Amino acid sequence: MTKTQNSNKDSQSLIETIVAVGIIMVAIVAILGVGLTHLRLGGESEFRVSAINLSREGAELAITTRNSNQLNPSNSWPYGLTPNDDYIVDYNDTSFTAATFSGSEVIADCTNCYLCRDGSSDYYYSCATIGTLFRRMVTIADGDALGGNCSANCEKTITSTVYWVDRSGSHTLSTEVRLTDWR
Repeated sequence: MTKTQNSNKDSQSLIETIVAVGIIMVAIVAILGVGLTHLRLGGESEFRVSAINLSREGAELAITTRNSNQLNPSNSWPYGLTPNDDYIVDYNDTSFTAATFSGSEVIADCTNCYLCRDGSSDYYYSCATIGTLFRRMVTIADGDALGGNCSANCEKTITSTVYWVDRSGSHTLSTEVRLTDWR
């Protein structure tokens, strides 16, 4: 074998090695990208699950208030559900407190809607500072599911809204319940 043939084989091996390393690098970058996306989406789904539970809890607190007040025969409809306003309410204190806003009356501008969390898994209001990334507001409104006139306040629409901001932007999630005077 001559010196030229040997040199060609060496350079061919070098090109093959560079191509192989390039393919391996592309595969590693793709795997890392998928892994990082999985981690990011996993965190976002954790926030979404928490927001769903907080939204459901807000609606359930309104239902509990209605049910508790309904047990007293001297109470009448809407059994403690004052309509047409925005409120904060938590499981420790089922009284409805008016939501306050700095700007427009949307949950993103609600100043007392921040939820706090201590060492337990419970969320509550009354933070000395901004507590968690979640805000919750419960809206009680008059409504009629059939779209007719409801002069006797025959239905209340309860909307529990949770708002949060994470790395991917701001999010709002709502749960709606319609309550009637069925007694």
